Amino acid sequence: MAKLDRFWEKEQTKADVEVFILDEVHIRLPSPPFTTEEKKAVAGEVYAHVWQQAVSGEFAQAA
Repeated sequence: MAKLDRFWEKEQTKADVEVFILDEVHIRLPSPPFTTEEKKAVAGEVYAHVWQQAVSGEFAQAA
């Protein structure tokens, strides 16, 4: 994520990050017990966290 320069400002890059997170959540969380809706919710929470960290500069500080 740190390599994606200001991803939140570019619609295509934001979409790419969202798809990447959703794909990873679907791969890593087993079905069952997790439903598709639960996985989407988790992916949404992860994206919100990543976005907040990126906007606040936390990724840049960690790099």
